[in-house]
Amino acid sequence: MTGLPHRLLVLAELEAAGLGPSAAQRAARRGDLVRVLPGVYAPAAWWHGLPERDRAYQGHVAVSLTAGIPPVFCRDSAATVLGMRVLHRPMVPHVVQQSQQGSRNNRHVIHHWAELPPTDVIEVDGFRATSHARTALDCGRFLPLAPALTVVDHALRLGVSRQDLLTRCAGLPGRRGVRRAELVLGLADPRSESVGETLTRLVIVRAGLPLPELQVEVETDLGVFRPDFVWREARVVLEFDGMVKYSGVHGETAQVLIAERRREKALTNRGWRVLRTDWATVTQRPELLVSAVRRALAESARR
Repeated sequence: MTGLPHRLLVLAELEAAGLGPSAAQRAARRGDLVRVLPGVYAPAAWWHGLPERDRAYQGHVAVSLTAGIPPVFCRDSAATVLGMRVLHRPMVPHVVQQSQQGSRNNRHVIHHWAELPPTDVIEVDGFRATSHARTALDCGRFLPLAPALTVVDHALRLGVSRQDLLTRCAGLPGRRGVRRAELVLGLADPRSESVGETLTRLVIVRAGLPLPELQVEVETDLGVFRPDFVWREARVVLEFDGMVKYSGVHGETAQVLIAERRREKALTNRGWRVLRTDWATVTQRPELLVSAVRRALAESARR
């Protein structure tokens, strides 16, 4: 497991540093160490400085470090270790168990019995996990709609074939979750570029609004832009403003904001109406987004 980035310490490493099991437990009680799993500890300052999603990832690392046989992660745990987009990283890892005998669920790991052909297992960065296609199929079958669609959108974007997944569904008649997976596959779109865009599209679908086109090239006086969502005939565009746009990843915040305003003005000057939404609106007040889109489309129709 040397390929996994972490600062986790197993008992053998602690003992080599002069900390036996009892001393490690005392260090955890003092707050110097955090007991991640039985036999796995982390420096407290490092662990508490991690965002929750990164602690979830490290929980998967800990399971891999302590397993006698390397586990095969599945469902959204597989998506997590494969670097696929997930709505929420699971705090308790999910693994495939190919025999109904042996390990049982506990508060550290959840086991799922499943048939698992060798072609459905891959290794990435020291993890064993279900393949991208199998992960998309399982998430489509067993996760709620929003997290399932998040994973499947990204799987299609990574090159997984929608038709191949539908064929696999057809080969599982009457099995649990197959209809759900077929619904997700009907809604999935590889052009979605973020979790926020997936959730925005799902709000639009659930509201029964006309479906937009995604990532359409629109010409302006400043060049060609690709808004997140476009209603071409109504000349309405919708942009999802993710925090990464303004975090400095793509440039200094002020410069990014200025560029956004210039882009919006260029679209407006060409007769487009520009709507914007964000994570808080999509996840907490989706009705505000729905009413804004419905109003803009109605005003366009009247014009």
